[in-house]
Amino acid sequence: MILNGLPHLDPASVKFDHSFVFDAHNYNRKQLITRYRGTVVERTHLGYAVTGWQKSIYHFGGLNREVPILVSMLLDETGRVRSLKIDERSEGSQGRRCDFACLETLCGEKLIGTPLAELGNRVSSAPDVKCLHLFEILSACASFFGTLAARNLTEGSEQEYIAIRPERDGLVSDSTHEILGQRDQTQVRLEYRTSPRLGRENLAESLDAAVTVRYNGEAAFSEELHASDFESVYAQLNRLFSKCHHREKAFFGLKGRVRFFNSPSMVGLVLLTISHSFVPGLVSRAWRIEKILHYLQTGYGKNPCKGFGG
Repeated sequence: MILNGLPHLDPASVKFDHSFVFDAHNYNRKQLITRYRGTVVERTHLGYAVTGWQKSIYHFGGLNREVPILVSMLLDETGRVRSLKIDERSEGSQGRRCDFACLETLCGEKLIGTPLAELGNRVSSAPDVKCLHLFEILSACASFFGTLAARNLTEGSEQEYIAIRPERDGLVSDSTHEILGQRDQTQVRLEYRTSPRLGRENLAESLDAAVTVRYNGEAAFSEELHASDFESVYAQLNRLFSKCHHREKAFFGLKGRVRFFNSPSMVGLVLLTISHSFVPGLVSRAWRIEKILHYLQTGYGKNPCKGFGG
């Protein structure tokens, strides 16, 4: 059953059907980018079973792509990682070039025997595991496991869904986050005053837009974004989504650094949406957008992922 884009998770039993991540979800092509993400922690007789997943769906230039990744870990009674598996059905952004068997070995070497809550000491950035997606999933698992422990809970679930669609003069991002059965919804709408100018790598080098944000159906705040180069565009969007992130944390009663949110990815996904609206062509546009996606995911060309020989 899907509620507002999210699979049904019973906070009491925290049972999760892994097939949800790998089933086809191309049912709403109005959304340019859709992303599911979540974490489930279950108490077992030997310790804990932790499942983290992320699934991105892209509709670029009339072409559809689904990128599902699911990681399963078993922990002992003290929270140390005993085993780590990447589901063999997982697919990466680089297609066949993503070697998950190799990445599974790499992650296992770094994490097995390490307390999950201390993952940040071994894996502090995406290059440490050669994959941005895996870094986001593992960081979310560690962060949520730590949140449960801080609340004296031994199991629970959290999940998130975002959908971004272009509109005639802007774009709309809708997100739903569910943590331990409590749900929060955020909508961000950008209305362009003037069309963004694309430059290097077909990324926006200008942005003049009005922003309106709604939380749980209620108007929250409005502001203007003005930027004249890529760095400023990025900074303005990052500030906007950071503000939304901190409001969500307050809603859920969370403090400190919380990693089980899509917030760090939102700037890149919005940049992709802007580019898609103004890059010409159909199939050729899909190819150009893929190049932008790879550029963003590899740290703006600085830190190549495994698919690029990193």
